[in-house]
Amino acid sequence: MKEIKPCQCPKHSKCSAPLCPLDRDWQKRKMIKEDRVCFYLNEASKPGAEDRFKGRKDEVIFRIAFARMPFMKKRNKVLRRRLERASLTGSQISTAKFSHD
Repeated sequence: MKEIKPCQCPKHSKCSAPLCPLDRDWQKRKMIKEDRVCFYLNEASKPGAEDRFKGRKDEVIFRIAFARMPFMKKRNKVLRRRLERASLTGSQISTAKFSHD
């Protein structure tokens, strides 16, 4: 699979999260409790996330975040705590299906 770089993320221009699952050097970065968390890591922590992203154009980015999340949580306790809290809240992804009549 071709490497996807952080600048290719649809959220990149507005993102200020110091830990990005698309960053090959994420292990070298630090995160403090005031920092923002990556949208895709937040969403990956929520129940049903895989179903919500199935078929979306950003599914590949979600899949990378979902796969790297356990390693990232293990290395950074601030991220782990934030994602544990995020897992208890609702998704920002709409699950509504719209029909065009």
